[in-house]
Amino acid sequence: MKGREVVKEMGGRTNGKLLLALVLSLSLFPVFPANGEGLSDPSADPHSHFQHPASCPRCHSYRGSEREPGRFLPGTDTFCLDCHSLEGLGITHPRAIRPADGQRRMRVPTDLPLDSEGKIFCLTCHKAHGPFLSSTRAFASQKAANPGTPAGTKPAYRTYFARRSDPVRGFVLLCEECHGKR
Repeated sequence: MKGREVVKEMGGRTNGKLLLALVLSLSLFPVFPANGEGLSDPSADPHSHFQHPASCPRCHSYRGSEREPGRFLPGTDTFCLDCHSLEGLGITHPRAIRPADGQRRMRVPTDLPLDSEGKIFCLTCHKAHGPFLSSTRAFASQKAANPGTPAGTKPAYRTYFARRSDPVRGFVLLCEECHGKR
């Protein structure tokens, strides 16, 4: 069952523990290799378009010709979903919801951006301009994306572009920012 179907079956309301479990399950889904420290083939970076200025207007808000730092267009997820299908993402956090609405009236830290309508979107939890690989694991059971090959390189681990993670606690740090400690 997909995340949206779970929420729909529950009448549009989500239980905090269920939501946390859904978000934590993100760590189980593969992400395809891209450029980062320790990768031998920089041309394999499917996210390199984030480095091209021509792509900025696809996600960022502008006032005249000036980009508004930290402001994103409504529907920016469509840029992500050009390559990442909803079906391929499996269970994930609900998007296009306003954390300030509803029963919980959640507050989201400023470094976890919302779109210009105050809604959660892919870039709330993921940092598109961040590194794809790191020498630090994103979660405890994570396997290296390049287990020391070519000879002499350090193992590198996928970051999932997560704005927060911990080698022991995984993505729980990210979830706790809005949902609190469980």
